[in-house]
Amino acid sequence: MHLHRTTEISTKNFVMPEISILLPVYNGEETIADTVNSLLQQTYSNFELLVCIDGTNDRSEEIVRSFNDSRIKIFKNEKNSGLGRTLNRLVYNTGVETKYIAMAEQDDFYYPERLQRQYEYMEANADCGLVSGIAEHYDGEKVLFSFPGILTNGKNYPDDLKENFLLNYRYMIKVTNSCMMFRKKVHVDNGLYFSMHYPSISVDWSYILRFSLVGKIKGLNIPLVRLDRRNNRKSLTTQNTKKYLASRELIRSFYYEHKNLIAQKDYKTALTSEYLLELSSMRFYKRAIYFWVYFLKNPSDKRWYQYLKKQF
Repeated sequence: MHLHRTTEISTKNFVMPEISILLPVYNGEETIADTVNSLLQQTYSNFELLVCIDGTNDRSEEIVRSFNDSRIKIFKNEKNSGLGRTLNRLVYNTGVETKYIAMAEQDDFYYPERLQRQYEYMEANADCGLVSGIAEHYDGEKVLFSFPGILTNGKNYPDDLKENFLLNYRYMIKVTNSCMMFRKKVHVDNGLYFSMHYPSISVDWSYILRFSLVGKIKGLNIPLVRLDRRNNRKSLTTQNTKKYLASRELIRSFYYEHKNLIAQKDYKTALTSEYLLELSSMRFYKRAIYFWVYFLKNPSDKRWYQYLKKQF
């Protein structure tokens, strides 16, 4: 049984929270306590934490309720509705005074100054619609690597909306979805939503692509979140077959929907990014066969030669 110290929140000078954190939960009993605790211990405390138990059949709800913190609001889907529907429900239930919406995931740890740094950045940059940061991939003992490279190398996303859209389309998602914070006004005014068309693993990528067409995206060049990447974790990101099929479908559908923005070369580049990811999870003999199948679809992409150098 998880027991947690109740966080005392003074109501004397209570101010309606400007940040709403969205936390969808599905069978997250193994990691949810650490995630919620890291959010409640943020240096910026004026927020509400909206948790939706998405048809889970474990102890996730019991664990979240054990925190007994007035900032937590719990919703429940009696049946599993999927990530897209769950996030849309949470957005709908954000407070009337909510200015910023922050994303969180059930198996991630958030560094204490995550919200404070993002809030200050958004307040100082009124033209920015969404801000994210660096994610550290953690295997339970050490940080394996940090993502995305554009931020770890001290750079940032392009100001031009089309250019940023194509960056995230060609090379797959380059924004850390699990720690992004966006303006609620941009989301509402542009009729944005989290797609229910794709399986859970491509919902965030689809959202970021659509957001990049209507709002400027920036990133902080500092780690904001530590992602649980232990081999024994029970996460949708471990279901490679579903993930790859969803990614291919997203690449195709966006190409046909945005032919005024996406050239055939961009489409082929995006597919090559997907193929390279798929190869990385294959066993050696299967990888050797599929390399040639994928290579012949876009042989002019220089990344194939970089891939071969790493292999040999």
